[in-house]
Amino acid sequence: MDSDALKRKDDYRRILGDFRRGKIDILVGTQMIAKGLHFPRVTLVGIVYADTGLHLADFRAGERTFQLLTQVAGRAGRGEVEGEVVVQTFSPVHPAIQFSRRHDYEGFFEAEMEFREQLRYPPFTRAAMLTLRGRSEEKVSFSAEHVKKQIDPLCKSMDDLQISGPAPAPLLRAETFYRYQLMLRTGRMSELSRHLAAITAGLSFPDDVTLTVDIDPVSLL
Repeated sequence: MDSDALKRKDDYRRILGDFRRGKIDILVGTQMIAKGLHFPRVTLVGIVYADTGLHLADFRAGERTFQLLTQVAGRAGRGEVEGEVVVQTFSPVHPAIQFSRRHDYEGFFEAEMEFREQLRYPPFTRAAMLTLRGRSEEKVSFSAEHVKKQIDPLCKSMDDLQISGPAPAPLLRAETFYRYQLMLRTGRMSELSRHLAAITAGLSFPDDVTLTVDIDPVSLL
């Protein structure tokens, strides 16, 4: 059960209906079957390669993995029969895996907050993501380096500003476009926003290369 397999509007309802009535014994799917489904007869949930989102270049990777594991694990044992959850992972000692194993929300929160404070990630700072994209990777990479050179002097006036990148986006090529990113972290976002507006207004790029600025991005991908 995934977005590729569901071709018609009623496929989702039909498959879940057959599963509820016992016409289907094993349901294999993506994250769309992890949340909000209540099937009392489900007694076993298997999570294949739980590391898929764990090692993405996103400081929220651990948080999202913890959320997904606890949500999908909650699909088992919702009836009278006790449920069992089997997790396949190459990182069994990772906090997201271990805390989800114990359903320890508070423990994960404390460990995650310590990690973010040490590395100065939100909520201890605010972030801005600058993404350059274009059809030529060489042009995009060159433009990203140019943007970095324009921003570097800000570190003198904003002593808490941290610049990561430029680097290829975790999903380097989206559709027909290559993407490179810079991430800026600071506790003074209003000041940084003013500087970025002035800097980007004076920038020029090769043909078909564009720059977007995302303040407090929800996703870094």
